[in-house]
Amino acid sequence: MYTKLLLILGIVLGVLALALLAPLGPAKQPDVVEPSGEVVDSGHFVLVRDGAKWLDESFTLFLNSDGGYLLVSQGTLAASGAEIEIADQTHYNSDYRPLAYQLAAETPSGTQIVSAQRGDRDFTMEVQAGSARQAVDGDLDENLLLLDNNVIAHYAVLLDAIRGGSVGQIFSAAVPQALMRIPSRWDEPVEVKFESGTKTYMGKKIAVHLGDTVIDLVSYEGRLVGLVNRRQGTVAYDVELLPDGFSVIEPPSAGTTAGGIERPLTFQSGGVTLAGTLTLPPTQTAPLCAVLFVAGSGPVDRDGNAPGLQMDAYRQLARAFADKGIASFRYDKRGVGASGGDASTASRSDLLADVRAAWDSLRAQPELAGVPCAALGHSEGTYLVEDLAAGNPAVDGLVLLCGSPQSLAGVTRWQVESLLRQQGASEDHIRAALEQEDQFISFIKASTGQWVDISVSALRAALPWLTDAAAQQLKLSPLGLAWLREHYNADPVASLSRITCPVLIISAGKDAQVPPKDGEATAEVLRTSGNADVSAVLLSDLNHLLRRHPEEPNLVYQHLDEPVDPRVSATIVPWVEQEFGE
Repeated sequence: MYTKLLLILGIVLGVLALALLAPLGPAKQPDVVEPSGEVVDSGHFVLVRDGAKWLDESFTLFLNSDGGYLLVSQGTLAASGAEIEIADQTHYNSDYRPLAYQLAAETPSGTQIVSAQRGDRDFTMEVQAGSARQAVDGDLDENLLLLDNNVIAHYAVLLDAIRGGSVGQIFSAAVPQALMRIPSRWDEPVEVKFESGTKTYMGKKIAVHLGDTVIDLVSYEGRLVGLVNRRQGTVAYDVELLPDGFSVIEPPSAGTTAGGIERPLTFQSGGVTLAGTLTLPPTQTAPLCAVLFVAGSGPVDRDGNAPGLQMDAYRQLARAFADKGIASFRYDKRGVGASGGDASTASRSDLLADVRAAWDSLRAQPELAGVPCAALGHSEGTYLVEDLAAGNPAVDGLVLLCGSPQSLAGVTRWQVESLLRQQGASEDHIRAALEQEDQFISFIKASTGQWVDISVSALRAALPWLTDAAAQQLKLSPLGLAWLREHYNADPVASLSRITCPVLIISAGKDAQVPPKDGEATAEVLRTSGNADVSAVLLSDLNHLLRRHPEEPNLVYQHLDEPVDPRVSATIVPWVEQEFGE
């Protein structure tokens, strides 16, 4: 399963998910039956990304004598250089609502089973690895459909349900592999052109919104022939119907006109060249202030986007600032976009050096001579701008978005506990998980080198509750071991206590990555240290990626197709005008 939590401070949470499975007693298993009945649909799909095949899957959908359906699917999944054999069965009623589901995956470390079962009043999802398992029970939702990861056939069934009028446009998607339910919807079909080899076809496209992931279902003559996940960069197609490949022919875009004046800007950080965009107000007058954007964790570009996660927050804020006379500079992190360097081995010290170099470059721009300069950090970026401003009189102001006075270790520990409580885990399970998290934190703090320097056997010796698969996944983490170690050992309070410039703190009331109360806790540290110019604002119904989020806090973002919540810029701009206006 592809982890999409690249911007959150607790990216290791996705890695630890398998490790935190706990023995919970015998598992309920749906019956596996021999397929029978009338064949109503079938297909042979491959899923590719950047020309590489990730999944090869064949499926058949049977109509049973009782009016329900049985879906049988099998395939091969490429993961971490290994081939994993998967097979599943899904039982549906006549309205395509899931009754029972089981997927078995033969991995190098043994068999893993993902299952789901409908009861009289509840719906249970479960993941098993060896003798360990994790299960989530929830109330039965009559508008619940099954869309598990790595099973393309579920989308063929969804298309059949939509065409048959069995599912409303607003529904809930159960993803047993992730133990999640995702608020979802589908858009009305539109005509679309697609091609395979030299042939062009006219079909129908239905956009399915799973939270903020949009998957286009392309059909031809009533059959699913292709899927496109733009955020993940994957395409799937039926190789028997389209043996020469599949691509959607996009209509030309109308284009948009950006506010402000933008120009590229490169700078040096040690021996690494980094690239970004300087945005100036669309007037000839001197800017009121200039703001340096410092991004959150992971391989994030200047606009706030990462593979699999299109946040686009920094570009939107930069243009909103420009309309109000505020200049800004945002840049691609090292190893990302047009910047040099290696993102996978970048330490906290490397990123802080990049922030300081970006700051010097911003202040050196001739258009900004004599203009006050502030730094804006988001998520991990708050730690870095705090270090930049500590004892530095050249920093005229700070904006901290979704930050914390706790170290990364404290934040990730909170994440583990809050996620398990959302899943309804028992107190014993939560206690055991936190003990494992504490062991993991201690291991990271005492570590040396990078992940490549630590073998799977050494990881399992230090953290015996890790499976081979979880240990290997940990070694492949997109965040370096040095990055984790330095963040876990850092003391944010020490930096906060040395900041004397004006500070605006914005916390998100629906943040699932950082405790919302930590904004006020940060303000208290600053005030106790003698900083009298501190403003702390808690924006209710705001999530970690700066979108309005009226639902309960969760790790599935449902509003990235909407713009950044206007309350963010509406809070920052007046603060800038008050602090730096004439």
